[in-house]
Amino acid sequence: MNNRRHGGHSSFSRFGFNIRLTKAVKWLLIVNVAVFLLELIIGRVDGGLDFIYYDLSISFDRFFFSGEIWQPVTYMFLHDPMGISHILWNMLMLWMFGSPLESFWRGKKFLQFYFICGVGAAAAILLVGFLVPSQRAIPTLGASGALYALLVAFGFMFPNTLIYLFGLFPIKGKHLVMLFIGLGVVQSLTLSSANVSLAAHFGGMLMGFLLVTGFWKPAKLIGKLKLWWMKRRYRKLKQKFRVIDKDDGDDSGYMH
Repeated sequence: MNNRRHGGHSSFSRFGFNIRLTKAVKWLLIVNVAVFLLELIIGRVDGGLDFIYYDLSISFDRFFFSGEIWQPVTYMFLHDPMGISHILWNMLMLWMFGSPLESFWRGKKFLQFYFICGVGAAAAILLVGFLVPSQRAIPTLGASGALYALLVAFGFMFPNTLIYLFGLFPIKGKHLVMLFIGLGVVQSLTLSSANVSLAAHFGGMLMGFLLVTGFWKPAKLIGKLKLWWMKRRYRKLKQKFRVIDKDDGDDSGYMH
């Protein structure tokens, strides 16, 4: 992914979102809302909710033991049919953070990022199911994995862009990312996380981080680690040297 940064403030309104609705984001909104309306209809049919939760949502057991290999894609377009807050919050995030990123990357790269991170979050859910057997039968649905990846990308692409949350509270993009990560950690330590897939959230954030930084490429990650180690070593060596002014009567110049 292109990891150039943008520091401007002009594309955001006082209410904290990009006024311009970009093309790919618009179609994602339309598809998600249309699927949600279908869920409301299907949910009224006998066995409809089971179809939504167990055949289209993602779970370790159904994916591996029932061969429902479409789940890593279909789960991204589903939202809790028992309420409206889930889809409202997710679509708000898609609008707020998706539009400026699509404007920056263009539609094709934006959609690649969105779907790769959504599938990556699904892989994290399956990994947790493998490691924690008690989680294997629990279905997960929602676009949160891909959306948290957008949040991380936004923090990297627009670190100093000022957003007014709810039109009242100014916060920079990079600080907003830290806030959401902190909320995720708090959720993981409280009972409020009972209906929240932390694997999807953190899996999405990790995928977003790897893609936007390019660290998914081993060569780039190793190069970055080497550079960090060299800078760290340089700082330590620098501390061992001190400059001696020649006016002090010492002609040696530098002393180790």
